[in-house]
Amino acid sequence: MPRVRRTVLRLITAIQLTRLTMAFGAVSDVLFVILLSRASGMYVGMNVTEMTLIVAVLVGLAVALGLFAYGAALNDILDARHDRAFRPDRPIPAGRIRQGQAVVMTVGALLVAMLAAEAFGTEALWIAMLTAAAVLFYNAAGKYVPSVGLVTIGLIHAAHMFIPNYQLSFTLPVWLVMTHAMSIALLVHVLEDKRPRLNRRALMATAAGWLFWSCVLFAVGAMRHGPEVHPMYFLAPLIAVFGFVAVARWKTRNVGGAVAAEKLKRYGAMWQSLYGSAWLLALGHFVEALWIG
Repeated sequence: MPRVRRTVLRLITAIQLTRLTMAFGAVSDVLFVILLSRASGMYVGMNVTEMTLIVAVLVGLAVALGLFAYGAALNDILDARHDRAFRPDRPIPAGRIRQGQAVVMTVGALLVAMLAAEAFGTEALWIAMLTAAAVLFYNAAGKYVPSVGLVTIGLIHAAHMFIPNYQLSFTLPVWLVMTHAMSIALLVHVLEDKRPRLNRRALMATAAGWLFWSCVLFAVGAMRHGPEVHPMYFLAPLIAVFGFVAVARWKTRNVGGAVAAEKLKRYGAMWQSLYGSAWLLALGHFVEALWIG
């Protein structure tokens, strides 16, 4: 029994270190791209459509969970000194895991993600490497400059959606996820009263970064001739957006600070699956929409 107990405690510590309970959004985004790519009929010959569905899903899970665990564990390693003062309950400052073990887990998660990404093709591996580099940049430097950090968060969410299908032509869902991630990160920054605070110049720089990368995504979609979407089809994604706003306000109405920020992050991650389901409905892929929804 003591051995079983130690094993369970180690597993719980690993989940806390990697924050896998928050990985729902990253997993949903990758699965959305896999289902869309296989259902659209536009990507015949690509690895994501040539492999069986179960293999594609398992590979996508490995990519999403690997990159997410890598980013979360890397954040705890780099913030260990800060956490000892302000977050002593985290696994490293609490002594539940040694920093060396955390490094091994971080490297292992990154290797899993890279090996899985390679199954989608060489280009997918390069995109995964760029995504991992963006995660490293954010944790090492970007988060200390709010406007840079917020834009980087959006780009990380957008980039990892291209890993299963680097030829993805329907970029509106990617843009929505990028915007969603940046909006939540901005609100969390304010709710947690992070330093440095967001001033007018930082907000303008963030808006400029969002506008620039929005134009890039729209231009990529236009050049690749993505599917035509009837204006009425935007109804489902719009309902999903307004639904999130309503639920977020409801869940954070009577709380504030860190508690509200935590609720916002959790519901925001969960809601990304509904965005994917709404876009699949808009394109007429009802079975796939049901699966991811």
